Amino acid sequence: PNSILPLNPAGREPAGFKAYPAMTPADVVKRELDGGARLAFLDARPTSDYLVEHIAGAVSMPFYDQNPPFSALPKDTWLVCYCGCPHAESGRLAESLLKAGFERVTVLDEGLRYWKDKNYGVRKGREP
Repeated sequence: PNSILPLNPAGREPAGFKAYPAMTPADVVKRELDGGARLAFLDARPTSDYLVEHIAGAVSMPFYDQNPPFSALPKDTWLVCYCGCPHAESGRLAESLLKAGFERVTVLDEGLRYWKDKNYGVRKGREP
């Protein structure tokens, strides 16, 4: 994608997010998303897993991608990395983002399974 737009693009800065290597609890991320805060979800799992299910609005960005489309990501928006495990793959993606100069990077503490168990919103297929 040429540009990955954040969710709630005109929204406020999220409250309570913690920069990686600290993590942000899923309940805090969901509260801020529902409250209109500007953020973006990055799914660090393999694309095949993303297609099966992902957080609604998330963009697939596998942690092992050798040439990730970081230039398409907004620098002024919190990037919430997640995986299913709850943070081995998302932690590797977060480290790559920090090395690439992004500062507003956090990891969804409990991962996708918790998000799904709380009925916070997942979808299937290619669409974010």
